[in-house]
Amino acid sequence: MTIDLCNSRQMSSKRSLEGLEAMESGLLHLDAGGPRQRDDQYHFRAAHSIKGASATFGFHDLTSFTHVLESLLDEMRLDGGR
Repeated sequence: MTIDLCNSRQMSSKRSLEGLEAMESGLLHLDAGGPRQRDDQYHFRAAHSIKGASATFGFHDLTSFTHVLESLLDEMRLDGGR
């Protein structure tokens, strides 16, 4: 069985960019007083996926950065929008 790492890397990059774009748009449109729990969960999952993909392909700086981002988003998510 042969694994096509080039194709896997391209698909992972594409999904990461899509998640990053959605996360950016969502974070830029946060309503300080509005409900966010569903959005916070989505942003956290997007960062988590990017972190996993970057770790898989050896992008250590990106992995470290998204780990910090994921931690901040996790705090927002657990706070529940208070």
